Amino acid sequence: MSAKLIVAVAFVIERDGAILMLRRSRTKDHAPGEWEFGSGRIEYGEHPEDAVHREVREETGLEVDIIEPVATFHFYRGAQREEAVGVTFWCRYRTGELAPSKEHDQAIWVSPSEAKTLVNFPGGAEAIDRVARNIGR
Repeated sequence: MSAKLIVAVAFVIERDGAILMLRRSRTKDHAPGEWEFGSGRIEYGEHPEDAVHREVREETGLEVDIIEPVATFHFYRGAQREEAVGVTFWCRYRTGELAPSKEHDQAIWVSPSEAKTLVNFPGGAEAIDRVARNIGR
């Protein structure tokens, strides 16, 4: 087993009480067709919050304000079972038109309870609960 570790960020984007859910393209090597918040690797030397802003722009076309970290996660990615750890951030929509990247084939705004029915990954429901408890503050 290699000591290589993927470090990632994920983002829960909230707008007026709704949460953005993205469906991974069926051509993706990891979790094709599954719903997620959006996520990506932190580049070498990159601060996690800078990675959030970059990934949000790349995957959604939106600009957000980062509110706070809401969950951590650990998983083994893809057929190679690459070990990954990450932090999920609660973000609030600031501006922009939703324009999902080719990484996703669908994007929907849903209630927190609907979002919980779509998630199937470590820390997902926990992150939604933490955001839902604090919406409007």
